[in-house]
Amino acid sequence: MSDRLNVLVVMSDEQSWDTLGCNGNPAARTPHADALAESGASFDGLFTPFPLCCPSRTSLITSQQPRHHHVLGNWRGIRPDLADQGIGSDFAAAGYHTLYCGKWHVPGTTPQRMGFAESVAIPAVIDGKDRGRYIEPYRDHAAAAGYELVPGNIENLTETDRAGLADPASPHRTTAAIDLEHFLEPWQTGQFLAALDRAPDDRPWFAVCSFNAPHFPFAVPRPYDTLIDRTKITLPPTWSLGPDALPDEVAGSHFASKFADLDEEGWLDVIGHYHGLCSLVDDQLGRILAGLAARGELDRTIICYTSDHGDMMGAYRMVEKGHLLHYDETMRVPLLIKHPDGGAARTDAPMSMTDLAPTLAELAGVPFERATDGLSYASLIGNAGAADVRDHVVGESMLWNLDSENAAGEHRDPAGFDPATDAVNLSLRTRTHRYNWRSRDRDELADLTAVDPNPKAPNTEQADLVAGFRRTLADEVRDVFPWAAKQLTH
Repeated sequence: MSDRLNVLVVMSDEQSWDTLGCNGNPAARTPHADALAESGASFDGLFTPFPLCCPSRTSLITSQQPRHHHVLGNWRGIRPDLADQGIGSDFAAAGYHTLYCGKWHVPGTTPQRMGFAESVAIPAVIDGKDRGRYIEPYRDHAAAAGYELVPGNIENLTETDRAGLADPASPHRTTAAIDLEHFLEPWQTGQFLAALDRAPDDRPWFAVCSFNAPHFPFAVPRPYDTLIDRTKITLPPTWSLGPDALPDEVAGSHFASKFADLDEEGWLDVIGHYHGLCSLVDDQLGRILAGLAARGELDRTIICYTSDHGDMMGAYRMVEKGHLLHYDETMRVPLLIKHPDGGAARTDAPMSMTDLAPTLAELAGVPFERATDGLSYASLIGNAGAADVRDHVVGESMLWNLDSENAAGEHRDPAGFDPATDAVNLSLRTRTHRYNWRSRDRDELADLTAVDPNPKAPNTEQADLVAGFRRTLADEVRDVFPWAAKQLTH
């Protein structure tokens, strides 16, 4: 058995920071994540640089900002020279056995190319798109268990599920037709633990288990469909404002229209189903931790829990995530890191998804020598009083030809951006403020220390503050978006 520490990353999909009990949510049922927070480091200031699956996950794997890795959209291919570089390769080069399980969503490359020696439960690529839930071995498993999944349905739904989600009496959520023992997440956990059992005994391992939940659609297996006490759920304070309080491009988007007819009770029930899926993932985390304990490896493993982005989930009566939504609900995600030699600590230091790879590498003693936009936060493990590593984080998102889907699998250099046909949103987040700049709409400023912390058009008294934020953004993106830097500073 190796004397070096293993590293485990458990990742959910579309889980906002405030979905955990340890982060103050009274409705949450997340005991395993909460236990990690009690004995490890809780990072309350982790933000994704792009509130969408593929760009965020590529930033985690490569430790680069979206404008540098080029996955500016869910299906844009990674920059070709980065397709064989990433956190898996870093650990493999240091002698680790590397394992990836579940949703990948890094277009233009594969876990194997990125240095993972073994991969299991990997989704199929259909028409150039990594369909996160569409895992062919799982569909075979469900069929063998007697479930008839809709052919080609990328979300593993049955006809009963589809009818439930479309039911006008309770739209957008339903009790899944598939029983828990045959549901995707428990099946995937079993696949991951079996693969971990195959890991060699003579060297440490680096393993990622990436789940699809709580990503919509909300077809939730029993008992998680009713597990969450709806009376403990509080609607976001901005729910009453509605989308018209936001810039026109947001208010007119499908994020605002999708659940427009849902009443207050309906919203509470949707949120309850969402939190039920968060609890489902938390129980899979518990199974994995129990598996490590049974192997005698729990105290020899650095454990990390996080997500790729969040969900508006009722804020301004909107749902989902995407290019337009540079708000804390979509960009702030949980991060818990438990080190065998580190104590409990909590920090709200601003941190980017690009920082996770160098942080884990330093904690494990793995050399990190490739180009990166990330910084290590290893000094904050067990040391909440450590100096901040950053004073701000930057978000950046892009629509080629105003197309949210982009071209599947195709690489396109963002240096070719055309302000006449394309759109860019940039944001800056500090401990106290969020500033959003839009190339095709008005900017927004949120003073998070104010009585009213909601984003709104800056006023004249905030001109100097905004000018400073704009200069910082210009300095950040000038290398790829010089036209934006010019607009920001003039």
